[in-house]
Amino acid sequence: MFERIDGLAAIADRYDGFVFDVWGTLYDGGAAYPQAVAVLQRLAAAGKAVVVLSNSPRPAAVVAERLDGIGIPAALYREVITSGGECHRHLRDRPDDFHAGLGPLAFGFDPGRFAHILPGTGFESTPELEAADWILNAGPRSGLDTVADYEAALARGAARGLAMICANPDKVVYEQGVKMIHAGALAQRYEELGGRVHYHGKPHAPVFARSIEVLGARPDRVLVVGDNRATDVAGAVAAGLDSLMLADGVHCDDLLVAGRLADERLRAFLAVPGPQPRWVADRLGW
Repeated sequence: MFERIDGLAAIADRYDGFVFDVWGTLYDGGAAYPQAVAVLQRLAAAGKAVVVLSNSPRPAAVVAERLDGIGIPAALYREVITSGGECHRHLRDRPDDFHAGLGPLAFGFDPGRFAHILPGTGFESTPELEAADWILNAGPRSGLDTVADYEAALARGAARGLAMICANPDKVVYEQGVKMIHAGALAQRYEELGGRVHYHGKPHAPVFARSIEVLGARPDRVLVVGDNRATDVAGAVAAGLDSLMLADGVHCDDLLVAGRLADERLRAFLAVPGPQPRWVADRLGW
């Protein structure tokens, strides 16, 4: 059963390592949440280990630079791990039969979204779906697009039997209060059409295993902090980790009334079958 808390101070002593989501947890796509910076500073002062785990299709160094620019310096965490960085690493090293078996040409809905993923991997992009050997899905051209805008390309790719790599499993995000679709929504539709999708990022096990390794903490002493039940909470549950779900992120329309977490909405939301968080809070704070 979940428990509500007002701030991380109530449970921080239970954990040695913390895995923080980025979008909707540390910042809103524009600026860092001031209370998030304060939480990271408190954890650092207490000697706690922190990993930042993001479903960004960009490499870890790019996300770290962005975090530094909004007031979250590298001194506050051990490492940034991104879905885009993991995607690049697997394409470069080809550690398994799936990646080793990919053809040389990748089609993307917006090549600008994976400018950092393909270089150095030996793969190249093509703007022609018919020429592609596989699909690299790092997101739509615009988050304001709809999945239906990509129906023809998704259907054609599935009909051709092209494998898709999804470099960001998030289906939606809120950017400064505006709801936008992400790569995970396109991947979900591709699977519905019969296409095969390989995911990098949350909620899939490899990124959580790597996070635990970086933290150097026992799994029962690690807390995942995020706003997405389908990625942060689901990944934590699958990895045997506790999680703190924040209500003011991607599920805000379902959980908040006048900016506050409503008990009746929370009970109804978590009554829907799915992964359960250990803790729930209105928003991240100490």
